[in-house]
Amino acid sequence: MKKITLFVLSLLVVAATGFADVIYIDNQSPYPNINEKSKLAIQWATSAKEVDEANNATKQGLKLDPKTVQVVNDLGKVKLTVPAKAEYFRVLVWSNGQGEPDLHTNWVDVIPNKTYTLKTDHLIPVLLMFGMGC
Repeated sequence: MKKITLFVLSLLVVAATGFADVIYIDNQSPYPNINEKSKLAIQWATSAKEVDEANNATKQGLKLDPKTVQVVNDLGKVKLTVPAKAEYFRVLVWSNGQGEPDLHTNWVDVIPNKTYTLKTDHLIPVLLMFGMGC
């Protein structure tokens, strides 16, 4: 009986720690839209320093680090696997499908198994976010 109990407990430990965390995005925005060639992606960050670096890259119009970006191709509820050590994410949108993203959300803390709702009014023009559009 002890062996069975230990086996079950070890399975529970592996199940609790051995699988990647997921989040859900309930995408109620019109992006991505194949007809308009728009794109939507999630950008991940593992620390506040990475958030700051990503903000500066966006502000200066630099290319995004492809290792931090995950493309989302679906509308509705989408399941996303959280990369190892990711603590924050934001949504990026290319409304015309070209160049750098022109819309994004604020950075959000990753909470495993949570459903985040994305609506159009959550998306902020990149220029306004950095005070260049006022």
